[in-house]
Amino acid sequence: MSRIFVDDVTKTDRRALLNVNKLATISDIVAPTSQYLYASGANEITVIEGCVIAVGGAGIFKTGNTVLNASNLDIGAAFAVGSDYYVYICDSRQDAQDEQYIISLNSTYPSGWNASNSRKIGGFHYGRCRKINDNMQPVNSSGAIFGTGWESAVSNGIVPRSVWTLGHRPKCSPEGMVYLGGGTWVDIYLNSDDGAQGLKSEYNCAPMTGTEGMNWYTFTERLMKSGKRMPDYSEFCAYAFGSPQGLDGANTNAWTATTNTGRGTTGSVVNAVSAVGCVDAVGRVWEWLNDLITRAEHATNAEYHPTAAWGWDKKSPLRDNATKYDVGNIYQYYAYSLAALIAGGYWHIGVHAGARAVDCYIYPWYVAASIGVRGACDSM
Repeated sequence: MSRIFVDDVTKTDRRALLNVNKLATISDIVAPTSQYLYASGANEITVIEGCVIAVGGAGIFKTGNTVLNASNLDIGAAFAVGSDYYVYICDSRQDAQDEQYIISLNSTYPSGWNASNSRKIGGFHYGRCRKINDNMQPVNSSGAIFGTGWESAVSNGIVPRSVWTLGHRPKCSPEGMVYLGGGTWVDIYLNSDDGAQGLKSEYNCAPMTGTEGMNWYTFTERLMKSGKRMPDYSEFCAYAFGSPQGLDGANTNAWTATTNTGRGTTGSVVNAVSAVGCVDAVGRVWEWLNDLITRAEHATNAEYHPTAAWGWDKKSPLRDNATKYDVGNIYQYYAYSLAALIAGGYWHIGVHAGARAVDCYIYPWYVAASIGVRGACDSM
């Protein structure tokens, strides 16, 4: 380390020189609020005034109240449903020109710019948005709370609670997440395989389940890789609020029709979106939760726990086909005594699926094609 500034009345020590380059190297974003970006319309995002932002060590800008929309895209003329976009401030390196704002699908720098003349300042997800009032209550097209037709009051747009900045974001990667409140972010979509032993929240993907050999334990490990955790039941009820209940005879409001034979892909049902913007919280597949309980059923199993008495299982149920090493055993009074809550419902249980639907039966080592997961993360 070394001293960067000094006083020098003789003006011979360069450490006394104060210029844009030096200020830019030590300046972070200085803003009146951490949420200096917000969705100001279905297809527009606003940068608030009064932020001081350094770009690439050579330019410092003070923002004005600026509205951005699809005309600010580096490529294309419209936003696409299910996509994560990044907002950049760019410096032309010409003193007579102010900052330029570019919206891009690129996570490094926008097309036509580079890492030295652009700076990522935030982003958002473009997807499905439920019509709500100022108190987060779902409304119909006339503004009536849970009024006739409220279930279909859904449109495409910038998901308001997905907007993130460098000061308002989750500790993990912010793509495909919404802010639930209270310092918690949750995934918009049921998680799918990211191809790198982790998970991703992505539109139009088959959610990962027991079909891929996953259970509560292996999902916990994958979420850790992604910097996330399982939500609990209270968080589920919060992010599922405003998702319509399933139907027996149709997939109009959720992927729940009793004639369905599989999970399908995330986001295929337009109406299946909650007040905060979470998709498929009802139906498609159950979601593992972080809540563990003790089942009241005094079951026995000849292979694992043949009698109702305290003891180690004869054979550990904790290692499954996806686990590559021994992980110990369970000491319990009866077989399957430990259960993990699952919530939301799955693809063919009809009206039983809903924003508070919960199943208390499943043990955490159970591998089921009908159970997936959604990640949660604390704010940075």
